[in-house]
Formats: sequence, structure tokens, C-alpha cells
Amino acid sequence: MRILALILILTSNNLISQEIKRIDADKSSISYSGNHFLHKWSAENTNISGLINIDDERITNIGVIAKVEDFKSGNSSLDSNSFRVLEALKFPNIIFKSLKIMNLDEKVQIDGIIEFHGIEKSITVKGDLIQMKDMIGLNGEFTINLSDFSVDRPSLLLKKIDDKIIIIFDLYFS
Repeated sequence: MRILALILILTSNNLISQEIKRIDADKSSISYSGNHFLHKWSAENTNISGLINIDDERITNIGVIAKVEDFKSGNSSLDSNSFRVLEALKFPNIIFKSLKIMNLDEKVQIDGIIEFHGIEKSITVKGDLIQMKDMIGLNGEFTINLSDFSVDRPSLLLKKIDDKIIIIFDLYFS
């Protein structure tokens, strides 16, 4: 179902007769990390779906979907709390779709829309472009603020977690 949604996202932008590659789930991951004055935490998702469109060896479009429930920290209590705070039953997916891509040799800048917690926001993501024989990789990081997505930040000892969350992506398409 997620792949079908991505195909619809990509084809809605008139992407005909161009090469489309799927995310290699065995090599790709998205992780996030955050802070509280008492501790730091992170979680990783290796079960993501996505498509990339290439025209004349240049990336022209990208779409990625990750399920909230697939982010794992190694701490079941933290995962359960994240699932509850992020209202994963109501908003199960995090979706990114590109609007404009600037290919700059081994770098890429992607202007796009991220949908998280039921809210869409425009973002700009910069990353490293890795071109291999039959595979393309995109690696980088960006930050989001939970408040921009109406996430009610939990507190511990009367102090809320930091608003800023760092997202790190390692995506490989073949």
C-alpha cells in the first residue's frame, strides 16, 4: 500500500518515461534524536518505503514514507511513550515528497513537503549524493521542531523535552 501511494505521488508530477528506482530497505534507514536535560535518546527505522525518479542522471523527484510505529529505540517503554505522544494510531505515517531538487555534483538540495502528525510543512533538506553502478544514495540530516507539528511534548520532572529533533537519513535506491 505504501509503494502504491508513492507511485501516485510521483506520477502526479508528470514523470513519464524516466527511470524510477525503489528504496533498498536492507541498506536504508531514518533515525531521529532528541534531548531532555536528564538524557538524550534516539530511534531508528529500517522499514521505510520510497521511490526516486532520475532523468539524465539527475534526481528529479523523490518520495519517502516511514511508519511511526517502526521507529525503534531499543527501549520498549520509550517506544510506547513515543507511539502515544505522536498519536501513531491517528497519524501512522510520516511522508516526504519533493517539490524542487537542485543537483550540485555530489550534493543535493531538496525543497519539499513533510507530513508529520497530520500537518504538512515545507522544508529544505541538504544531503550528499552517492552514485554507484546500479544504486543511488542520499545521506544527510535536518531538524524539525515538534511545536511546528502540534506535538504535545512530554515532561519529566516538570521540564519538557527539547522542541528540536534531529533527523538523519541514509537512503539507498536501486
